[in-house]
Amino acid sequence: MELADLIEPQDVFIDRQVTSKAELLRDLAHLASGRTGIDLGAILDPLIARERLGSTGIGNGVAIPHANVPDLASPFSLLARLRQPIDFEAIDETPVDVVFLALSPAHKGSSHLGLLATIARNARSAAWLHAVRQAPSPAELHALLAAPTS
Repeated sequence: MELADLIEPQDVFIDRQVTSKAELLRDLAHLASGRTGIDLGAILDPLIARERLGSTGIGNGVAIPHANVPDLASPFSLLARLRQPIDFEAIDETPVDVVFLALSPAHKGSSHLGLLATIARNARSAAWLHAVRQAPSPAELHALLAAPTS
């Protein structure tokens, strides 16, 4: 499974400007709401509830906020690169600047597990993360999602 198969080109964003985890979650929920037609609160509330269980910051400046969303018909994912890293209470305490959002329909709660595993595998590659951080456009960043990690 490649990330490019799971994240549409129009769902890749660069230079998102947020200053906190709460602001980021709201921004991600807003973007997802616009793409899925699901109410902002129906996305944001489960994201906040999931973060209360423990940070989804997996280390190396990467976070994977994820949640089950009741009215969602099929899994939805997006990638956002932040203009400035923010504190995300990540496991390694490194500020986050690369964020993958993974939403699943409530009745298929495990449908994003493959995505989470693929992201985690790619995030272990320093070269891949460097390329993600340097990509000059959303299109070039999306192209990296199909590139094999080294």
